[in-house]
Amino acid sequence: MKMGANNNYGKQKNKISIGKILSREDFNSTIFPEDVKAEINEAPYYLLIFISREDSIKISCFPTNTSEIKKILIKLIEFSPDLVKGISTVLNELNLSKDILHTTGICYELENCFYETYLLGGTLKSGTMSIDAIKEKFLAIEKIVNVTIEDIPIHNE
Repeated sequence: MKMGANNNYGKQKNKISIGKILSREDFNSTIFPEDVKAEINEAPYYLLIFISREDSIKISCFPTNTSEIKKILIKLIEFSPDLVKGISTVLNELNLSKDILHTTGICYELENCFYETYLLGGTLKSGTMSIDAIKEKFLAIEKIVNVTIEDIPIHNE
């Protein structure tokens, strides 16, 4: 891994990505090529996910009908098939699997691992279960040490 003076990689140890929501109007004023805009310009909102890696940034774009997007960030001791299965089981039990837009995970060091998922926030906002209760369900899985649930901001708000 290169560690140059302009490299922010080391500063990003407690997150995988940054999300931002654009309105259709903001999306149309960005640098996206016109043919890309034409393919996905039917949605009122766009979730942009920025993933920084060493000397590059990957940008993913998800058209969506809502600006209610949540990110669940889970800190793990380590990755294992059982752990990922446990997270998937909780997402299914909470009826959130159908709302997932993007999921990824990474380990920065042996015991500094993160799993995150961006999802449509309507189910979480419906109030059938509190945010604290959702966190408790994830924290009940062995080797999960922290859970953060956050709203994704709309551009210029």
